[in-house]
This record gives sequence, C-alpha cells and structure tokens, in this order.
Amino acid sequence: MEKALSQVGEQVEVRAVEMTDAPALHALDYSFETDRIYTLHQQGYLAQGDGQAKIPGKPALAFELCETPVDLPLYKDLRVYQRTLEAVEVRLASVHGGYVALADGQIAGVILLKVEEWRSLARIEDIIVGRLFRRYGIGSLLLNCAADWARNRGCRAILLETQNVNYPAIQFYLRNGLEVWSISQHHYPPGPVEHEVAIFMGKMLR
Repeated sequence: MEKALSQVGEQVEVRAVEMTDAPALHALDYSFETDRIYTLHQQGYLAQGDGQAKIPGKPALAFELCETPVDLPLYKDLRVYQRTLEAVEVRLASVHGGYVALADGQIAGVILLKVEEWRSLARIEDIIVGRLFRRYGIGSLLLNCAADWARNRGCRAILLETQNVNYPAIQFYLRNGLEVWSISQHHYPPGPVEHEVAIFMGKMLR
C-alpha cells in the first residue's frame, strides 16, 4: 500500500481496487463545473471538401483547440454513465487492475486500468476523484500508481480519453505530463453528448 500526505495534512493511502469498493465508488460525486471549454476549429481544403482549391504551402488539414469562455458555467455529472451500483460492478469486473485512494480511511478516488497488448500501452478506463477530495494531490498520486502498474507490465505508455468540455481535467492531465495525442470529432453516438469532441491524451513511460 502506498501512502502520501495531502496538502491539507490528511493521510492518503492507495491500495488495489476491490469489487467490494463498488458501493463507495458509486456514492462519490463525479461532477465538475467549468467556465470555459475547448472548441474545435478545422482549416484546410480537406476540411472543406474536394471542391476547395489547394494552396501550395498551406496546410491540407489543421485542427485547433481554442480555449473558449462559456456564458454560464457548464455543470456535468459524470455519474450518469454509471448511475446504478450494478453498472459500477460491471465496470470493475471488466478491467485488469486499478487502485483506490483513501483519505483518512474514506474512499476518495479510483483509477481503473486495462492493458492493450497489441499497442503495448495501458489504457486508463476511469480516473475519478470525488469532488470533496480534489486539489489535495490524490489524482496525481493515482496517475503515478497507474504509470508504475503499466511499467511493471511492460507497457510503453498510458492513454486516456476525455472531452473538450472537461477543461479542468485537461488542465490537470497537462500538469501531470500527458499530451494530446489525437482528436475525434464524431466519436460519440447520437444523444446528449454527440456534440462533444473526444480528446485522447497519453504519456510515454521512460
């Protein structure tokens, strides 16, 4: 079990996730608020269709993520995707490993991991820090544990998926050394999130 002191002096412990953690994980507040998002802009003749003129020296296709203020703070509850205890249990059963963080004995966060052998990387299926436990270094501690877990399995990198609207998460990942590796504009199915842009962020493990 790994231990660290948070910024507020609480004892934070990290241990392997267990199926019996499901009720406590289901009870965590997964929500976030933000007053800005990233909007995707495309340029180049490939973005406009075949009828556009090709200009020598200009990009054929370019993507830009532009930081954009929103008029009203955006609120999103990520628990809508795992709204039942059974859904959390299914999620736990589907991964290859992971860790929970405990703040003074109370589950404060989780990271769930899968190995993609053909790409030699570990995919972070979920990283969640309860809203009451954020800004204490718990998320960074979980990412460090994930990197060690991946190295021990011969992985060359860690990879995760987030969305353009989750500005706080993107900033957090950047601070922890992850980079934007790819963008998928039409990644999500029809419904409330179909307008969101998937952003895949990764970090090489040296």
